[in-house]
Amino acid sequence: MPTPTPAAHIDVADDATPSVSAPGVLEKAMGLLNIVSAARQPLTFTELLHASGLPRATLHRILGTLVREGLLRQTQGRKTFQLGFRLLELAHQVWSDFDLRLAGQEALDRLRDAVAETVLLVVASGTQSLVVASAQPGGLHASAASRLGQREALSASAAGLALLCGSDPARQAAVLEHLGQADDAAVLRELAFGRARGYVWLAARDEHGEAALAAPVFDIEGRAVAAVAVVAPAGRLDASKAHSLSASVIGAARTVTHNAGGQAMSITPRQGPAAESPSSLRCLGDARALLGEGPVWSPRDHALYWVDILAPALYALNDDGLTGSVANPEVHRLGTMISLAVPCASGGLLVATPGGLMTWDGTGGPMSPFAHPEAGRPGQRYNDGKCDRLGRLWIGSMDMGAAPHRGHLYRVDPDGRSSRMDSGFTVPNGLGFSPDDRRMYFTDTDRHTIFEYDFDLAAGTIGNRRPLIRIDPAEGKPDGLTVDADGCLWVAVWDGWHLARYSPRGELLQRVRLPVPRPTSCAFGGLQLRTLYVTSARVRLDTRALAAAPLSGALFALEIPGVQGLPETVFAA
Repeated sequence: MPTPTPAAHIDVADDATPSVSAPGVLEKAMGLLNIVSAARQPLTFTELLHASGLPRATLHRILGTLVREGLLRQTQGRKTFQLGFRLLELAHQVWSDFDLRLAGQEALDRLRDAVAETVLLVVASGTQSLVVASAQPGGLHASAASRLGQREALSASAAGLALLCGSDPARQAAVLEHLGQADDAAVLRELAFGRARGYVWLAARDEHGEAALAAPVFDIEGRAVAAVAVVAPAGRLDASKAHSLSASVIGAARTVTHNAGGQAMSITPRQGPAAESPSSLRCLGDARALLGEGPVWSPRDHALYWVDILAPALYALNDDGLTGSVANPEVHRLGTMISLAVPCASGGLLVATPGGLMTWDGTGGPMSPFAHPEAGRPGQRYNDGKCDRLGRLWIGSMDMGAAPHRGHLYRVDPDGRSSRMDSGFTVPNGLGFSPDDRRMYFTDTDRHTIFEYDFDLAAGTIGNRRPLIRIDPAEGKPDGLTVDADGCLWVAVWDGWHLARYSPRGELLQRVRLPVPRPTSCAFGGLQLRTLYVTSARVRLDTRALAAAPLSGALFALEIPGVQGLPETVFAA
């Protein structure tokens, strides 16, 4: 099969019959692999010549074959040799052919019974996907059996894309280059969303086709070695059902290898609250976000903006806060993942996308590049952020799949310049400033911690980071936050079914129960900034959880007596 050959410039070799077939040559080739494997650093041709005792021409010929087959690779400048990544692929394939298939069948059967659709286990074979096991309602019928051994390009199916999502960037780029899709915007978009969501959904090409939902299976080192997929006729697996089934598919994929895959978002929320939500709580409109985030009130537009990172969509809602009912929000589809939108002083919005921070006039026109602090770091995206009172944007970045400690905190100035202010975050989240501008708050959700910094507004600097609030994992995870006029922090608690209010010293003052397990962020707005808006998510909630919390993903608003917000500053560009 075509296989990536990770050399200095990654290439994917064509099918070839190995030239080391004679026993004597095979033994010499194995001897070279053992020499390279035992070496503490890459070896030069001369060093291999001395260590192997082979004639120069023979060594040159065998090395050429081993490099071509991906068993060895040449380092930068093609001066030294080290083991090739093809050995890892072969090891993974052996593991897949034996342990993976055996360990996976029970999980496939349970998933089949839960979803009543055909379920497949798929591995990578070079640049193709290969079905190695399946389960179908009513037993393994001929139609399901015929899928065994089925191959197609990795980019052509949900399972193949799920495998690519879990691959390292070099492997992913090599496969897409070989398939002629290195610049295919649609494929790159699906890969970005798949890595962020933890699963891939592909709609059917037409009403007679099949839709599919797939999640990667990881080995103990976090590498994707397979994918679990559910396939069904178009009418039985639309977007709404696919997203609600995602938790079950991810759970089955994790069961196969007993590996959580490093995902930051859980698939099982804690039990719902016994207390009632406040009577002032309103559900605004019918929008149900996969991952609602980033609410910000614009007095200029008398509107609340927020995003659905994974749909993706940008929402705008006019709310006078008086009638108790509002029209559904305006929905803008900008064609890319959006994690944040903040109003600009000159009009329009500054929008955070994986391709950088963009300006958008708000009228449906194209976005224009503004700044990209994470340029050159593939697989990264921006997350939450907020403007300080001089109009500079502070924003966190993270790995698409929440790989540990890859996130940074940036300050982006109105002239487009950016500065890295701190590093080492996994899921950078809620950010805010004290009323006197002497402290800044910043959340790392993965650490269950909200940090406090000393903040110098005039200089735009931070220092002396220390933990202010740590939320017990049994209570949920801290997500987005806002600061009220008394300097207290309002924190959305993911998987906690509530908002929490903390004093400036980090003392828990109040909990506000919500009818959804996954509130994501909050912001004050409306008349006199007395309305607290709350976004939420429904991503990775299974059908049982959604039945218990049908408003998941909605936008909420409530008024809390005696509490008023602080005005948020627009971006000063």
